[in-house]
Amino acid sequence: MKKNLVVLSIVAVMTLIAGFSFAGVGVRMHISVPFDFYAGGQQLPAGEYEIEMGSGLLPTTALVTVRTENGTAICILNTKAGSAAGPSANHLRFNKYGDKHFLSGVSIQGFKAGFRMLTLERELKAQVQKEQSSVVFIAQK
Repeated sequence: MKKNLVVLSIVAVMTLIAGFSFAGVGVRMHISVPFDFYAGGQQLPAGEYEIEMGSGLLPTTALVTVRTENGTAICILNTKAGSAAGPSANHLRFNKYGDKHFLSGVSIQGFKAGFRMLTLERELKAQVQKEQSSVVFIAQK
């Protein structure tokens, strides 16, 4: 009886460990952004980035992590599931107001997600004229 309980406990622990390791799986891409931009309330410099989206079976309902290739700048963003519009290829979407860019969406391997508009972005949107605002897509090469 004790032996069966020990074996059952080991199986339960192994199942939990396997479940947690599977939950950490997400989709990612490496992409070059040619301009400074805002993401999650912080300004990030132009450069090479690794974007990772999701964990578990539904990457669009999780978090997006933005980090530079050398790991100096990092930002973790909450997503609005499935709200990123644009090309079907891996890409980042930016809202541009004047000379400022704001990360507004990401698409990786068919999973799409968008981000809530920051207060600074809302203020700039209200200040600039329509001809000074645009949407910019940066596709992964």
